[in-house]
Amino acid sequence: MSNMDIDQIKLLLTRYFKGDTTLEEERMLHRFFTGEGEIPAELIAFRHQFMLIKDAADDKLDPRKLEQRIVEMIDKESVSLSVRQSRPLVRLLIAASIALMIGISGLIIYHKMNSGARDTFTDPQLAYSEAQRALLFVSQKMNKGIEPLSNVSKINTGTDKLRSLAKMDESLGMLNLVSFINRSSNLKK
Repeated sequence: MSNMDIDQIKLLLTRYFKGDTTLEEERMLHRFFTGEGEIPAELIAFRHQFMLIKDAADDKLDPRKLEQRIVEMIDKESVSLSVRQSRPLVRLLIAASIALMIGISGLIIYHKMNSGARDTFTDPQLAYSEAQRALLFVSQKMNKGIEPLSNVSKINTGTDKLRSLAKMDESLGMLNLVSFINRSSNLKK
């Protein structure tokens, strides 16, 4: 069969599945797929479908039997596809899980070997005095670091004087109001 014929068959298949073919075009597809000729590998999957339709037409199959045969063929095809496709995936998943278990085991062993609280003093009184000395050292360093911040409180003293100016400004405003009222009352007289 030539490439032009195969291209025509592919075009007819596309139209067939859309429901746009004529009866004559469908007969042509049936003859192609149910005939004795060689079918290209990419179209071989359609042969089963057209053979089923031919058998149904020849034997006048009961619709229930036809449905049963279709389901059996789908199951057989899906099982063979899933088995072929899943083998490499299963191997990959097994390898990944083994690598993951080895990695986690290594981390657990490493963590157990390199961690754990160890006592550096055997005498508790000596440990207590050493801890006290360390905390005193930290406290002195913190106090030294905080010392320059004591000048921040001086900022507030300047704002206290500004508050008294604000009160004075408010009083002047009231005096201006009283003065305005006095002038207005003098104008009426």
